[in-house]
This record gives sequence, C-alpha cells and structure tokens, in this order.
Amino acid sequence: MFKPTQKWAAELCRGLYHEGAEGVLVVSAEEVPPDVSPTGLLTLLLEFREGRCVRAELSPEPQDGDYVLEGAYSDYLKIFEGKLPPFAAFALGKIRLVKGSVSKLADYMPLALEIVKAARKAVGYM
Repeated sequence: MFKPTQKWAAELCRGLYHEGAEGVLVVSAEEVPPDVSPTGLLTLLLEFREGRCVRAELSPEPQDGDYVLEGAYSDYLKIFEGKLPPFAAFALGKIRLVKGSVSKLADYMPLALEIVKAARKAVGYM
C-alpha cells in the first residue's frame, strides 16, 4: 500500500506548474489506515506562487488553504491507480470541495490533472 512521505510531497511539488496558479490547495484524506497516519487523517498542502508550486507539506493534522478538498484515502488511492478518474470522483461526491469557489477551482482543472499525473508517477502507477 502506498504510504506518502514528506519527500514524496516535495517531489510532487517540484514538478508542478500552471500559469496563473496562486494560493494554497489542501487535499485532505479521511479514513487513513493507522500505519499511514496515527490520526486517521492525512493532509497535503500545496502552495503556488506565480504558477509554481513553492511549498508542500504533508501532515496528519488538518491544514487550511484557499481551496480544501476532502475524500476517503481509499478513493485517492483509486485515483492514483487509475481506477477512478479524478473528475468522476468529484462528480460522484467521492472528493468534495469544502472550502473555496467551484467556479474559480474550475480554472485550475489542467493543474488538477498535472497533480494526479505527478502523483501517479511518484507512486509508480505510471
């Protein structure tokens, strides 16, 4: 089973760019197995400035950002494995936007695909 690390998060961030991206995106996973997170929660914070990811922070605690997405850890794994398309996960309510504007987030759809692609590559699913 995939166990994200801070090193993985930093590597993910290093390759991300989307023109105009600004702000902080937090991806929050719930129902995380205890061997991955002792709190049952895992959050990935990605901060963007001038289109580049400048900071990544992985934490077993809640984090805040301009956009916060929530979902079950198992659903994120399905996305990484290619078994669940990211936009289908959003449309089916498996991944929810709990903070931020959906219309503004739509501008970042190409970035979302890049994040998924980079995550898949980092965990060896590509």
